[in-house]
Amino acid sequence: MQQQKKVLLVEDDQFSRFMMKEVIDMLGVGVDIAENGKQGCATLDEHPEDYGLVLMDLHMPEMSGIDAANYIRTRVPPNAVPIIAVTADVDFHDNDVIEKLGMNGYASKPVSPGHLMELIDQYCHVH
Repeated sequence: MQQQKKVLLVEDDQFSRFMMKEVIDMLGVGVDIAENGKQGCATLDEHPEDYGLVLMDLHMPEMSGIDAANYIRTRVPPNAVPIIAVTADVDFHDNDVIEKLGMNGYASKPVSPGHLMELIDQYCHVH
């Protein structure tokens, strides 16, 4: 039987990271944390098959979520690991803009527990 896939949460803001991790933990789904795009890319490079979903903040130090998504897409095709942009920046609350960045969708900050649940159900559960 195939295992449920984990979430890779790439977020530099400590409070946002804590809140999203709490919700994901409550849903009983594994979650790994990266504090910037560089760490997220390194984590995904090591075990891309472990993840059903990447939740990617866009504005981070060292490597932005946009640069990280570009890097990931050179290694992992869009249908293998979905990337959801997590941002309060309304310029990126547009599916066309997000798709051009190589991501599969967006979630507005703060992300509601209900929306997180929908994303996890859509991408992480083995049906």
